[in-house]
Amino acid sequence: MKFGIYTNPQKDKKYAATKKVLAALNEAGCDVYYDALTARGLGLAAFRDAKECDVLFVLGGDGTILQAAHKYVRCDIALVGINFGRLGFMSEIDIDGIVPFIRTVLAGKYRIDERTMLKTRVPRVDEPVLALNDFIITKQSRSKMIRLDLYVNGSHAEHYIGDGLIVSTPTGSTAYSMSAGGPIISPDIACMLITPICPHSMHARSIVANCTDEITVMCVDTAGKVGISADGRKEMPFMKGDAITITTADIKTKFLRVEADNFYSHLKRKLAQWNRTDN
Repeated sequence: MKFGIYTNPQKDKKYAATKKVLAALNEAGCDVYYDALTARGLGLAAFRDAKECDVLFVLGGDGTILQAAHKYVRCDIALVGINFGRLGFMSEIDIDGIVPFIRTVLAGKYRIDERTMLKTRVPRVDEPVLALNDFIITKQSRSKMIRLDLYVNGSHAEHYIGDGLIVSTPTGSTAYSMSAGGPIISPDIACMLITPICPHSMHARSIVANCTDEITVMCVDTAGKVGISADGRKEMPFMKGDAITITTADIKTKFLRVEADNFYSHLKRKLAQWNRTDN
């Protein structure tokens, strides 16, 4: 099995944790591959490219995992998140667990967890855009509201007045959507979640749509600039009259897990951590 390393240098500034992972892999006799930025940070002039590995260790928080997912999603690589962030909903282990984790994986005691992604085409953007967590349409002016129309399979479902709208996967239900009051959805449920951001309406609530549905969002009116982002990445302009149609992508992000079914215990632990005041 070929293992790769992808490090967020802002989280592991001196690459101490990265070197700990590397030492554990070398001790286990594993072939090691590197993301280019990680290789430079370790001072490696020559290295084997991470796009050729089977399993990629991602050192950082959920944001780093999202970056790695976008970069390597078409390389058929399983990700393992090593948490350096505050919560790490998508992370599998902490750095102290790396040695027993590698032993467990090499013993074949693991499973592959495939996570749904969404896709859309954004006006004035040439390539299709993917999201593992969510697409977020939001205003850039605090004092102005925007008007959005929501269509499901061509049928008008809702008219929103407020700060914006989130269309997320079940994986993304524990991200911005949860902060906006949306429900938590198990990642093995095939659906899409639509959550308004600060709606100027008492009846506007989250909507759970089938994974086979087509979700269309149209910008009806805006008094200021509006943008759309995928997984918190670069914001793209979303102007009056623009529309996007969001569907389930034909590709999934893969995670390597060593526990049989840890979503609810993992969720309980992370939510308890969220309530701590020392984070």
